[in-house]
Amino acid sequence: MTRVGRPANMMVRYWPAKMTSIWSHTLIVLDIALMKVFVWVTGQLFTWAVDQNGGILDSHLFFYDRYSELAEYHLSKGRTAKADRLASIAEVYYHAAPDDDGPEAATMAMPVPRPAINTNAVSTTRVQKTNGRTSGLAPSPAH
Repeated sequence: MTRVGRPANMMVRYWPAKMTSIWSHTLIVLDIALMKVFVWVTGQLFTWAVDQNGGILDSHLFFYDRYSELAEYHLSKGRTAKADRLASIAEVYYHAAPDDDGPEAATMAMPVPRPAINTNAVSTTRVQKTNGRTSGLAPSPAH
């Protein structure tokens, strides 16, 4: 079996395992590119939503996750230089993400709740039956 321009020993065969790895790499790169476009467009439309590092909401953590996955992919393929470069890009995005340590001061200003109190709401005196007489109170709308 030969193809035009290729000797028989240079045939390229795509096995399912190789195809899934090609698709996973392509999807990660496409995910990064589309998210960068989305962040840019959102930043142009809603300038108030952009943080001081140029990200919107948790986009820094998203990019950290995707670049880390891409670094792991290249490391599994033996491309250590590219994997190290992508891992360093992931670290930059991780450090650019906003911290979640803001609202501690607000919880300190709240009062301490009272401890739970158990109440015995059972009456010790018997209520006499009315034997059809009205009590003179206003009728309830539920009846």
